Amino acid sequence: MKTITMPFTLFSLCLCLMACQPQQPNAAAQQQNFICSALIEGFLKSQKLTHYQLWKIQPTLHSTASQRLYIYQAQGSNHMNILPQQQKLRFACEQLSARQFQLKLSDPQHENAVAQLSIELPEPMQLKTLTAFSLPSEQSVQPE
Repeated sequence: MKTITMPFTLFSLCLCLMACQPQQPNAAAQQQNFICSALIEGFLKSQKLTHYQLWKIQPTLHSTASQRLYIYQAQGSNHMNILPQQQKLRFACEQLSARQFQLKLSDPQHENAVAQLSIELPEPMQLKTLTAFSLPSEQSVQPE
């Protein structure tokens, strides 16, 4: 009886440890997140709102979603603020098509969102020709 319970216990322990492994983010969600984060960061910098930091993304990057809510929270600053500021900014980033994204600044009190910017990425082949940098393995060596 003792020899049967030992392998069963080890098997149960292995199952429990495998269940504790963190989920890997979805590749499409990671690409979408890269674009949305870049748009939001660019908007914040252009508005001189660099004291906001990413606080939460809903839904998480473990699933595919056409729209994600990015919540940014104001970080403390050493200078005195004359103007009132919102503690949190909510950005809704929606992927309208494979190449088109729209960023909206949402106001939870009025339940409306104001479109801040929309971008349509170039075709993948066109994007490759526009890229200023390429890895050494991608460069062709020309004989002299």
